[in-house]
Amino acid sequence: MKSQVVVMIAALLALMVPVIKAISYCPSSCTCDDEKLHVTCGEGSLDVLPIALNPSIRRLVIKFHKIRSIDSSIHFYNDLTMLDLSYNQVLNIPESIFMYQQKLLQLHLNNNKIGALSNKTFVGMTELRVLNLRGNFIDQITSEVFKVLPKLEELNLGGNRISQLDPKAFEGLSELRVLYLDDNAIKTIPTLSLTPLKTLAELYMGTNSLYKIQPGAFEGLQSLRRLDIHGSMLVNITVDTFRGLENIRSIDLSDNHLLKVPTVQLSILKRLEDLVIGQNDFEVIPEGAFFGLNNLKTIDVSGALNLKRIQAGAFSANPNLESITIASNKELQELNEGAFSGLPHIKKVILRDNKITTFREELLPWKHLTEFDVSENPLSCDCQMLWLRNLLHRKNIENEEAQIVCIYPDRLHGEPLRDISAEVLGCKHLQSKERAIVGAIIVASAATITTFVLIVYRLRHRILETFRRHWRNNKRDTLQEEKDMEIQKTLGEGDYHQPHCNIYTYNYHPVFRNHQHPSSLYAGGQYSLPFPHYQSQGGTPQPLSHQLHQQQMQPLPQTPASSSSTTSTLVLSSQPGQSSTIYSPQYAHHIYEVPKNVVDT
Repeated sequence: MKSQVVVMIAALLALMVPVIKAISYCPSSCTCDDEKLHVTCGEGSLDVLPIALNPSIRRLVIKFHKIRSIDSSIHFYNDLTMLDLSYNQVLNIPESIFMYQQKLLQLHLNNNKIGALSNKTFVGMTELRVLNLRGNFIDQITSEVFKVLPKLEELNLGGNRISQLDPKAFEGLSELRVLYLDDNAIKTIPTLSLTPLKTLAELYMGTNSLYKIQPGAFEGLQSLRRLDIHGSMLVNITVDTFRGLENIRSIDLSDNHLLKVPTVQLSILKRLEDLVIGQNDFEVIPEGAFFGLNNLKTIDVSGALNLKRIQAGAFSANPNLESITIASNKELQELNEGAFSGLPHIKKVILRDNKITTFREELLPWKHLTEFDVSENPLSCDCQMLWLRNLLHRKNIENEEAQIVCIYPDRLHGEPLRDISAEVLGCKHLQSKERAIVGAIIVASAATITTFVLIVYRLRHRILETFRRHWRNNKRDTLQEEKDMEIQKTLGEGDYHQPHCNIYTYNYHPVFRNHQHPSSLYAGGQYSLPFPHYQSQGGTPQPLSHQLHQQQMQPLPQTPASSSSTTSTLVLSSQPGQSSTIYSPQYAHHIYEVPKNVVDT
């Protein structure tokens, strides 16, 4: 019966359209644009929807009025694509009231007093993309309440009184991408309640009472990129908490009660890029605290009331970090050396409002940072802070709101570090000490050089003798080489024709019958052992050069050698029937006297 009445009213309104068009008007608190077909009503006292607006309007915004209900006059505007009735006093939504709003894409009913929803509340809005119900009094979400909105992409249920979710609360929302459930009283997430949301990219569940997240609560959310569960009273996170979120990019775990950094639990999130984990109860950020998060780019550890120390290598497992915010940690006063080591891409560092008294220049590559803030720390301004004072002058990044002010010593209390000179910082005495150190280094160097000179002077005779011996050896070798060259030249230029001189050529050995080595011939008493560059005559060694002038020499004719021949031999003889002289290149420095019965004449 009720639906029939609604249909009759709609029919009457359709008949009245020509008449209403003729008398349409714009309320005094509204702005009507008949070209764009937009109507916007600012703050005013409207308590019902106006019925005399242009029926062809596309956007209707009536905010900060006193409208208590949505009545059948909404049927008069069937071309609406956006309806905003936020910040009114709407108490309920009649069933099927939007059945003729088939072109509606956005419906904003946030900040009203709506207490309940049914599975017929949104019937008819098959094209709806955005539904905003934030800031109402909704206490539960019943089964399949949104199933009639198959194209919904964004649903905002934040700021209500929802304490539990029906396992089928989101059934049918196959296109949903953004879901707000934050600022409610939800205590648990049913395992299957989020499963239908296959395309969900952003989930906001912060400020609830999620003491514990059931294992597998997020399983099936393969498209989820952002998860916000800040302020949910979480004490512990298990290895199954984030199961199914391997593709997630951003997580907010701040304002919980985590007693330590959940290194193992977070390590499965290989693609995580943004992490907010401040306002928890851990006291230290240990070495490798965020192990496994190789793609992490930004991290925020702010407002951790118990945080006292950041260990060396705390972020060493995150080489792609670009931004670090560690602010408003009232007990943080210890930054270990190397706390920020291994960060080649770091660009932004915020260390504002902690309890740090000094900053070492080696802590960070300050000159390469595009933004850094160390203000509101109880800084002790001495010469160790001169580098920061100079850096502030070079980069010129300070502003009035974020001045770096000295707290200690008392004489510099409240003074901007930038305005304090090096002398006032106490660097004059230190510079004198540095000069003394440099002088000591110079004196030590001079003493070392003097000692070296004295040692050389005492050993001068030995050193000179060593050089002389080396020079003599070199000279002797040079003369030897010159003599050898003279011999070879003499043998090559001589032109003698002695018919009695016989020459033989053998491969690999000097000219001796049966290829015997000269030492075997010496055993027969035929001749004495040869010496380099000397030939035995009458028992007295004579220089070869002397003999060459005394004897007639004939150049060797070229004898064809076999393919394997590598040496040739010269036989020099002064008279037939006498012992002959052998010269072989294979024995370059030896002349052998061969008895006559050895050489085949």
